Amino acid sequence: MDDDDVIEVVKRLPILQALRDGSQSAGSLEEQLSFSRSTIHRATNALAALGMIRKRGGEFELTSFGRVAVRCLSQCRRDLDIADRLAPFLNAVDADVAFPIAALSDAAVTSPDRGQAHFAVKRVSDLMAESESLRTFSAVVSPVYVDICCRQARRGASVEAIFDRRVVDILFDDYGPEAREAIRSGDLEVLICDDCPFELFVFDDCVAMTAHGSGGERTPFVESTNPDLYEWAEDLFERYKSDAEFATVF
Repeated sequence: MDDDDVIEVVKRLPILQALRDGSQSAGSLEEQLSFSRSTIHRATNALAALGMIRKRGGEFELTSFGRVAVRCLSQCRRDLDIADRLAPFLNAVDADVAFPIAALSDAAVTSPDRGQAHFAVKRVSDLMAESESLRTFSAVVSPVYVDICCRQARRGASVEAIFDRRVVDILFDDYGPEAREAIRSGDLEVLICDDCPFELFVFDDCVAMTAHGSGGERTPFVESTNPDLYEWAEDLFERYKSDAEFATVF
């Protein structure tokens, strides 16, 4: 298939989807899809010429090739819809990160507004209060996140944090005693990485993400309990951890 054929198939996707549950006549397709008779005629001729549908007993049905094609195209359409919903977050991530789009289909996406300026911070704090562990990385110089990590580590939670070098300076300048005590107890591990692509939070059974745009504006807060997303987030954290260096605190 050349590019023109692919464009033709994408344009005719509603007809392919309408035939997934069984064969239909031209009249039935016209009524179901609210297409004109001439449109149905052109579309079915084009799809038949490409080998995706055939006419049998006065009705159109998908070929095996057509069934595979409609599954692929339908998944692509679902992925594009998910990516569109996440676009403000995705566009703020200044790195080539292969997000598992399908695993984000049921993610809760909360866009910031004037009435929820600190939604992300509060949500992270609430999720951490319900969790016994946190793995996080962030390039944002946010004393609030540092405070959450120290506070939760002191209460006994296991915290692994990968911060930008500037964040680590704040950590030990402003939270020196608390941070050192948490590290001594074995509950807080701090590493340094200079290219964290966004803010990732991996809790006991939940993943959360957010980012900041080029102008410092906060993007939507994304969270999900999807197991596939959780596995992806664990792997991503471990990759950044393997490239990070331990912070020198003593």
